[in-house]
Amino acid sequence: MARIKIEVSTLGIDEALQGVSTDPFTTSGQPTYTGLRVPPVLNNLISPSTTPPQPRYLMNLASVKFQSGLWLRGIRQGYTLGIDANQGTPPEYPIELWAQTPTFRFPDGNISWHCVIERQRSPKEQNPSTDTQNWSFLRSDTPAMLYQTFVNTNVDPNTGAPLFYMKGLTHYDPPDLTQQLESVGGLGNIHDLRYPWDSDRAWSAFGDEGIWIHGDGRLSLYASVLQTNPATRGSPTMTMTTLSSGGLPEEAFIQDYTATVSELVIGPIYWRIMGALLVETES
Repeated sequence: MARIKIEVSTLGIDEALQGVSTDPFTTSGQPTYTGLRVPPVLNNLISPSTTPPQPRYLMNLASVKFQSGLWLRGIRQGYTLGIDANQGTPPEYPIELWAQTPTFRFPDGNISWHCVIERQRSPKEQNPSTDTQNWSFLRSDTPAMLYQTFVNTNVDPNTGAPLFYMKGLTHYDPPDLTQQLESVGGLGNIHDLRYPWDSDRAWSAFGDEGIWIHGDGRLSLYASVLQTNPATRGSPTMTMTTLSSGGLPEEAFIQDYTATVSELVIGPIYWRIMGALLVETES
């Protein structure tokens, strides 16, 4: 039998592209780019005086269905920090930094990654009207932010679906998938950038053969993001030069792009996240 190599990765709507198509194959829907945009903290949590906890955002970055086993050869992880340089005034102009430090995290936010198998999944009866591009109720076979319940101030009046899932979110509950997942190779819950997005050895990350996964099911790479709040997290007192020369580009970026606007502190947040599964099957 011949082996077929496949890489599936994250592609998502990007509201900052201002309606300009991104490739010749995207003929419907909103313009897309690599990764899923991460919403900011909930609108009702931006003020430092609020007390409800910020929920974790659950993203399905990549999935592959299989029926008679497959080899997992590698995965990729990546995310950016970013800020709108126009401070919310249209048009949006994001400035992003590709995260490089494997163990970076905000003091009030972090990312966990979950490479898992879903063996038995009850069929999704239908997609509710509130589903939209990269925004899906409970689960999705394609890249999407998953929700159990939500409230958004900017929705389609006919369907209730967000116009842009990352804009106007005021309430969010993720689905609980913890009881349905089977870890792959001890990668069911990792917190560092162990498998860099730009690695030239991604196809051999798990050795020459990779990790054999028997049976049937769905292989997925999820990410759970606890978004940071620039208004409440505080700022470092070291200078940008000290931070960057010390090998801390993320901290230097945060300090360089943090400012007080109309008495509200704004600064970089988790902006975009992406992942990929590199698999091999037999035909």
